[in-house]
Amino acid sequence: MRTTNRTTIDLDALGGLFPERVATASELLALGLPGGELAFRCRPQGPWQHVLPGILLLARTPPTRAQLVRAALRYGGPQALLTGLDALQLHGLRALPATGPVHVLVNRPLEPTAKVRITRVRRAPDPVLRRGFLTVPLARAAVDTARALRARDDIRAVLTEVVRHGGVPLADLRAGLARASEPARQVLSELADGVRSVPQAWARAVLDDLPLPPPAWGVRLSTPEGRPLGTADAWWNDRALAWQFNTATRIPDLLTAAGATVLHTTPTDLRQSRTSVATALLHAAIEATTRPRPRITPTYHHPRKPPTHL
Repeated sequence: MRTTNRTTIDLDALGGLFPERVATASELLALGLPGGELAFRCRPQGPWQHVLPGILLLARTPPTRAQLVRAALRYGGPQALLTGLDALQLHGLRALPATGPVHVLVNRPLEPTAKVRITRVRRAPDPVLRRGFLTVPLARAAVDTARALRARDDIRAVLTEVVRHGGVPLADLRAGLARASEPARQVLSELADGVRSVPQAWARAVLDDLPLPPPAWGVRLSTPEGRPLGTADAWWNDRALAWQFNTATRIPDLLTAAGATVLHTTPTDLRQSRTSVATALLHAAIEATTRPRPRITPTYHHPRKPPTHL
């Protein structure tokens, strides 16, 4: 307990007044704590610590990611919004872990720090409250993340997840990434062609060097009577050729029993053994032309279907 000329403050319990135990120095001074007291408690090995300029963590343990996010928002000011990977996490998407600087949008001049990436905007998007944090909408979080990433597979992981599981229209991403990097534009092209997973994108790269027509991606297959046969990650309809990446063994067995030609490739091989995968795919495509087309009915997820001629 310490006594000021205005009130008695239990400093050990003070952290409970602030979400994630993150407070601004001005808030603590307004409560009656002298500046010297703040400096004393933030000394090395003291019970508090400075996380960002003017932002204190009222604990001595290293800040958690949630505490860093709260500190970044407090640093950005009352109109700051969380974006980037941390916002994606709060929207329930987990393609990539939230690491590195916390990314916030602000409407005023503010110096970035090693822990906070600052983007100044004239007009912020409408905020969305997620678990007590003000975030940008999902589409904007995905766009900001894709702009910041450099590795194509990381961009693929994020954008395919927000389209496939987040329900974000491709048009919303295209508008935000009109001037993005070449890897981001390539991923947008893949999404426009119906690619909806990173292994599918790797498979598309294999196909770039092969004399095969483009397949349909993520096609549900069934008998003419409607009995499900599974989903082909890539499907050539005239050949009844199914290419599987992550499907359990029983699904290729059903398709094989129905008369389809099925090639199963692991994601690791797609990534690391493209030449051998290409050879196996060509052999499967040739094999598929040697048999009559079985009675298998495809249901396409995406309106853009590949040509039916070979």
